[in-house]
Amino acid sequence: MTGEAYDHLMALVVFGVIFTAAVFIVPSLSYVNLLYLQQQQLQNVALSAMKTILFDAGYPSNWGSMHGTNMFNETDVQRFGLAEFGDPSLYVLDSNKVQRLANNPMGNISYSKVKELLGLSGYDFSIILRPLFIVDRSVTIQKSSDQATATITWKVNVSRSDGQPVPKAIVFPTVICAIDSNTGFETRTETDRAETNMLGRSQGTIVVYATDNGKIKDVIVIFRVTVADRATIVVSSQDTEDPGDIAKINVVGDTIVLTLPPDAPGSSDARWITNIQLYNYETSISLLNGSGTGTQYKLNYGPNLIVWAMAFAGLDSTEPGVLIITFRTETLGPGGRTLAILIGPWALWNQGGIMKFNPLPVGSGASASIERDVIIAGMAYVAELRLWKA
Repeated sequence: MTGEAYDHLMALVVFGVIFTAAVFIVPSLSYVNLLYLQQQQLQNVALSAMKTILFDAGYPSNWGSMHGTNMFNETDVQRFGLAEFGDPSLYVLDSNKVQRLANNPMGNISYSKVKELLGLSGYDFSIILRPLFIVDRSVTIQKSSDQATATITWKVNVSRSDGQPVPKAIVFPTVICAIDSNTGFETRTETDRAETNMLGRSQGTIVVYATDNGKIKDVIVIFRVTVADRATIVVSSQDTEDPGDIAKINVVGDTIVLTLPPDAPGSSDARWITNIQLYNYETSISLLNGSGTGTQYKLNYGPNLIVWAMAFAGLDSTEPGVLIITFRTETLGPGGRTLAILIGPWALWNQGGIMKFNPLPVGSGASASIERDVIIAGMAYVAELRLWKA
């Protein structure tokens, strides 16, 4: 009898354990499995969307530049994709299309339109494009009292996105100076070369001398950082306090378009183009030498915010990563006319080289994030897609 009672007691204990597991543990396991399945579903949707964004040129295949210098109309885009049409390489993006993601004065494609074309109903997402390497830099510009000499001291700290320093990175600082002299207006470039140490740091000094009794009016520094043949370009601060007030630079195919929103400070002030250069890796190529006077090179405010446009044969195929435009402009304060340098295209540099499309915070639930290295205008970027349930 004692043995039977013991057996019944043990059976009750085992049954209690099984019941407890069924009530508490099994639902927990089901919830974990449900979260896993939801996360996996988001990951699959994100991978599919990222493949379309990076590998598809969209339709029309030139949708980023199909309107020329006219205002962009997103209703004409029937399929979305950022890939460079006709380029056999993977992960090469069309800069004309990339510029349509920003708040572009020439017109941009909306988040709702892209969401519709990608078939992401029920989801929210954001796209972020940032340089492959983080280049923290500081630049000190000291001019002599007669403005005949400028001493530029620079420091850079190169790191990866996780904060790890990048040693042996090749740093190419290029100093661009706008000079007003007896012989006319000049845009001069001076380059240097250095290598980062084990902490990812490098520094140097470049001295620029004006000739023909010239005066150095504006200075800007561009850093090109190369690691294992992958290059990143960043632009430093410059003398001009608000260079964005001068004009916005866009490239549409082979055409350089300068625009100016009417609410910008000084939008009615006169300004003339004196020089346009294409910065291509370590050198600059002259595209235009303007007179700085007359109507041909003057920015005239007109309809659709377009103030000046000119086509340059073959410009699109040369991958114009950075355009350097020197202006002769009337300043807002005392001092009259002076020279100022502006860097473009506007959409790639308006936020320090980082472009964000629908930069909303990710929802509190499950989300997926995918990153891929891409090439835009010959420079290395990281494309990140973040996806979550709407």
